[in-house]
Amino acid sequence: MPTWPRGARAYVALLAAVAIGVELLSLLVVTGLVTFSDPMWAAAVPPRATTLEALVVLAPVCVLTSFKRSRLRIPVGLSLNAPILLASYLIAGPFVAALIGSVDLLTRMRAPLIKRAFNAAQFILMAFAGGVVYIALGGVLADSFTSHDFAGSVLAPMALSSLVAMVVNALLIIGIMRWAEHVSALSVWRTVFSGSLLPYLAYGLLGLLMAVLWSVGSPLAAILVVIPILVARWAYQQYAEQLNAYEATIRSLVKAVETKDAYTRGHSERVSRASVLIARHRGMTEDRVALLGYAGILHDVGKLGVPTRVLQKTGPLTDREYALVQRHPGIGQELIREIAFLREAYEGILHHHERLDGRGYPDGLRAEQIPEFARIIAVADAFDSMTSTRSYRGARTVDEALAELDRHGGSQFDRAMVDALVAALVTHPWTHTAAPAGVESTVADASGAGFVLDHDDPTVGMSVAINQQRAEDAIAAQPVDEPQGRAS
Repeated sequence: MPTWPRGARAYVALLAAVAIGVELLSLLVVTGLVTFSDPMWAAAVPPRATTLEALVVLAPVCVLTSFKRSRLRIPVGLSLNAPILLASYLIAGPFVAALIGSVDLLTRMRAPLIKRAFNAAQFILMAFAGGVVYIALGGVLADSFTSHDFAGSVLAPMALSSLVAMVVNALLIIGIMRWAEHVSALSVWRTVFSGSLLPYLAYGLLGLLMAVLWSVGSPLAAILVVIPILVARWAYQQYAEQLNAYEATIRSLVKAVETKDAYTRGHSERVSRASVLIARHRGMTEDRVALLGYAGILHDVGKLGVPTRVLQKTGPLTDREYALVQRHPGIGQELIREIAFLREAYEGILHHHERLDGRGYPDGLRAEQIPEFARIIAVADAFDSMTSTRSYRGARTVDEALAELDRHGGSQFDRAMVDALVAALVTHPWTHTAAPAGVESTVADASGAGFVLDHDDPTVGMSVAINQQRAEDAIAAQPVDEPQGRAS
């Protein structure tokens, strides 16, 4: 996460304090300074030899599986340490598992301490909670597997404890996302739970397999189970690197657009940011939020197919010039169609200039016919346009821009998306955007018979809608794919 607000720091400090308390208790238990009179909990503390063996064997494995993590745009996910931690409490109980969970502090030493503290606290609390539930449900440790009913004393408690560990993990992630990025709890919960339930079940089986092999006296065989986990780690890393390569390509395309149109430098990133704010406030799952972020960045990439002289024109656009501009959503969709992982982003890019009243382009869609991504990007696009300095006017204030969006809500924009942006900006301040360095603003008359350059501005939206047929007539009269002359 790029920033750690005060609330997030306080949240991590609280988790760290709880985790330290769990660690101190665990140390006292495994060293014998604290004992239990209850037979069930006394049985949850293995012999010292087993404790040492588990720490010596499993702690390094836990470090190995978490040492290198992928940097993905999606901010939540499932750690590959989960099966190791589950195996730890099946083999040696919740107290040893909590100690093993703390080894995450030893990984990624260049990361900020607060981030490492959160990750370590997350693993400690997740492993301890799962282990406590396992013992409370009558689960037995690995050295007793063969002397008990496996289904009732191992399998059932393991399944339920694994589910509890997942819920604890999800709640901790919800907390940090809420305080660090103001993401709604529902959005994160839906993302974590829906995306992690099946992997957790699979990881639970891997952890159980490790514990079973350990129980028959073969820690080495148990460690071999880690090989599929490391293969999964490698495959996940390859996937992450592929996504990062796609993102680098995406940003190169956006830079190319910004080179053609100096006034839009940074515009795509800001539209992406505003789109994400809207989506998160509405409780969209984080996987869809990530796709929407990409769609926001790429929404104007089709301008690569618009002549430079048209993009850089400071005065009103002619019917024909506006017809050329109208092509950019379709061109943009074609440019990114081969990037398979974007999926839903295609429709957001193609339809972000549709209007609720059906007077937009390219297909004249109405209301709910317009994809959700497109309705979000339309609001974010217009908002950034109005709060940015353009050739024919200065930047408006945030309040002025929001008032204009509200005025056009229900006709041009989805009012629910406008309301979400208003609410999101309460916790995410937005500033005006000056003209790019080296680009002078020469105010032009925006009231001429043609179109002004800034077709995202709702103040010219009605003019655009009224004259769209005239632009289509211009296309028919003079095909747009004919030579346009040399671009300046």
